[in-house]
Amino acid sequence: MTLGEKIYRLRTEKGLSQEALGDVLKVSRQSVSKWETDQSVPELDKLVAISDFFDVSTDYLLKEETTEDTGSAASSMYRTASYASEDFSCRRRHYEYRSQKMVGSLPFIHINVGPGLYRAKGIIAIGNMASGVIAVGFLATGVIAVGLLSIGLLALATVAVGLLAYGSLAVGVISFGAVSFGIFSMGAYSVGQFAFGAKAEGVQVAIGDVARGKIALGYSRAAGDYTQISGGESFDYESACRAIDAQVSSHWWFFKSWAKRMIRLF
Repeated sequence: MTLGEKIYRLRTEKGLSQEALGDVLKVSRQSVSKWETDQSVPELDKLVAISDFFDVSTDYLLKEETTEDTGSAASSMYRTASYASEDFSCRRRHYEYRSQKMVGSLPFIHINVGPGLYRAKGIIAIGNMASGVIAVGFLATGVIAVGLLSIGLLALATVAVGLLAYGSLAVGVISFGAVSFGIFSMGAYSVGQFAFGAKAEGVQVAIGDVARGKIALGYSRAAGDYTQISGGESFDYESACRAIDAQVSSHWWFFKSWAKRMIRLF
């Protein structure tokens, strides 16, 4: 078989279209078509990428065969021959699964993990770099994103950015974290319009051990137009609620109600 025939066989055995393989290798569908019809030859970096993706050796791809072998049998032969090599051992730690079910142009599930920058893209995506409706990865972007660094409507991560963010460092409209920034923020150090934490800096309302804001309720220190320093006792709930109603604009009505509930918790 020629190089083009091998690429064609490996692609079809995996159930991929020329366009899907092109997306993986970051080339056009036309480039894949030319490879498979032996009109052109992949560049060296693309040849290595093809080898890694289909888990076959570059020797297998480059050496023409005079007998008809199935792609799976050839792959097995070359995997056995190179099994002891360190390079192959490294590639074996890469795993990819792409479901046959598609939603638009995206697979329903795409898993792509291993040493290196493997990217997963699907409705449900799990990978070193993942993007999807539900995304899990070191770097994740999606409606629901979980990872070391996550960006999404709901983001859960060491560093989280989203409409609702939860992490060691959280940035969002509503955020929870050791260090938290948001309209409504809660954390050891929190900054926002409404801030709650050990050290809280809220433009409108701040509640914490040390609090700074228009309305500041603190256990040890408080600075604002209206302040309470409780010294560890419960805050004067009724007086604080009247101050919130009087001094915080009505367009913050949703967060005002939350702030009043937070006073009871603190």
